[in-house]
Amino acid sequence: MASILVGLALFVGCLAAWWFYWPIWKVEAQVRGKLPTSSATFSNVKYNRATGAGCGFVNAGTGRGVPHGTTHFILLPDGSLKFDPSDRVTGTTLQQLEAIRKHSDYLALVYARCA
Repeated sequence: MASILVGLALFVGCLAAWWFYWPIWKVEAQVRGKLPTSSATFSNVKYNRATGAGCGFVNAGTGRGVPHGTTHFILLPDGSLKFDPSDRVTGTTLQQLEAIRKHSDYLALVYARCA
């Protein structure tokens, strides 16, 4: 009887790990595959089952097409990867407006896909 309960507990534990952590592992693997280096570290990665998007923070540290340091990312269901814009809000008024537009577009995407 005890071995049946232990087996059942192991089955439920494996099922829970697959249900909750498998999508996060898949998101990390897909993002890592799109980065120029495989030595990326991730934090606060979440998968939204309703939208099919993965969101979190990545530190790739290369700078070749990827922002330096830790930055927020969104992995969309079609496989495209978006990073938080690193554009600073400086320059002429037109440059500032363009930087603010990029930031607001990204935040709208975060709200629609990650929340």
